Amino acid sequence: MGSSPISSTFNVLDREVMNPMPWYDTHGLRFIHPEGWQVERETDGDDWQVTVQSPESAFILIKPLGPIEDLDEAAEVTLETMREDYKDLEEEAAEEIIGGITCRGYDVNFSCLDLITTCQIRYLRAGDEAVLIMSQAADIDPPEYQIEMERLRRSISIQS
Repeated sequence: MGSSPISSTFNVLDREVMNPMPWYDTHGLRFIHPEGWQVERETDGDDWQVTVQSPESAFILIKPLGPIEDLDEAAEVTLETMREDYKDLEEEAAEEIIGGITCRGYDVNFSCLDLITTCQIRYLRAGDEAVLIMSQAADIDPPEYQIEMERLRRSISIQS
């Protein structure tokens, strides 16, 4: 028997209370992240991105992409780019609350180097900017990484 969305939400919230995570809070971007995961901010002129890397292969990328009007179209373009690289890609449309905002995108599965990889593609709007939030884990990563990445995504706040 599967869990309902309500019980899944409570399970994630229970874990947040039982296992608090450290906060990243720099340059208007704020989120919780798992203890022991590496947080790196890269800049190139006015462009920037933040990567949160697990001790294994799982990671989350947060990257503003400028003023994109149609976030659904941006998610579709990202998906199409991935399809070019991963011919066995399977996707499902998805919605998720990130920073209190309902964000749409895709949940994606594909194989790479004999590993099954799961990826979440989400876009949110922060002021005039479209922000890509992409998380990814392979089947060799511990199952709890998906839960920890979900907690991180839900906690994201971006001040524009």
